Amino acid sequence: MVDSNPKPLRVLVVDDSRAIQAIITRVLQNAGLGPMVVETAGNGEQALRMVTAHPPDLVISDWHMPVVSGIEMLQTLRQLGGGMVKVGFVTTETAERHLDQARSNGAVFVINKPFKDEELLQEVQKALAARVEQLKAPPPPPPPPLAPPAMSSEGALHALVKQQLGQIPFRLVEAPGQSLDDLKLPHDLAMYALDGQKTPFALGILDVNACCILGGGGARLQPPPVRQAMQAARPTPEMMQFADHFLRSAAGILARGEGGGAPALRIVNLTPKPFDKLQGLLLRNRGRSDYRIAVPGYGEGRLAFIRC
Repeated sequence: MVDSNPKPLRVLVVDDSRAIQAIITRVLQNAGLGPMVVETAGNGEQALRMVTAHPPDLVISDWHMPVVSGIEMLQTLRQLGGGMVKVGFVTTETAERHLDQARSNGAVFVINKPFKDEELLQEVQKALAARVEQLKAPPPPPPPPLAPPAMSSEGALHALVKQQLGQIPFRLVEAPGQSLDDLKLPHDLAMYALDGQKTPFALGILDVNACCILGGGGARLQPPPVRQAMQAARPTPEMMQFADHFLRSAAGILARGEGGGAPALRIVNLTPKPFDKLQGLLLRNRGRSDYRIAVPGYGEGRLAFIRC
């Protein structure tokens, strides 16, 4: 993911010579790599404190320094878990065994003093290539606005379910993004329209399990006949009467249309296969409210309300 507001590059220059610090800082600031903050430290001990507090994108270090040397700083950094911090050396050290030691500890480059500006810049560009690209990349487009929920509030739906089930305990849980395959057939499908309009405004769906739960609960049935109907995927006429009543009542808690019109139930039917345009409406997502309902002893079902 591209950061829409990437932070400036941070480079820490570690050298006991203020003159070398100034030279390297000048090279970095004139490199045209984008926004950059250059900090300095006089030895490896000071550098470790700074890196631990705020890890930079790159550390450019001398080798021979008082208190803690460059290689000791690198080894300690790796032992402390700072394996992601990139470290390069600008040093008078030329012994091959020492340079191999630096590389084996993860040094991204080793440049000998005296150095050419172009040589240092080339190595720094390679070390910071990914971060430089991040700074140059255009910000990502803003995410599309979230579709409004189809229900006026979760609390209103919870109250409607409680009214339907009376004293029967239940659990209503949001299930955002549930797919058509999650809703077991057949569906009790309701079509709502705004006052004075014929075109659909919203759909309400109870899967077969939710029909049995809300219908059986509305009829105050004991668990065995409800579970039997769920297993057979055949809600009884009594269950369907109460399930349809629930969907009719749900019209009153649907979110209002743009003009403030009140939705009303137009059609409700038990359908053995998905409504033809249902998948397209789910993907288009002009507004949805998806839930799972569970009742101890009954089981679990799913319901959804979708803006057309």
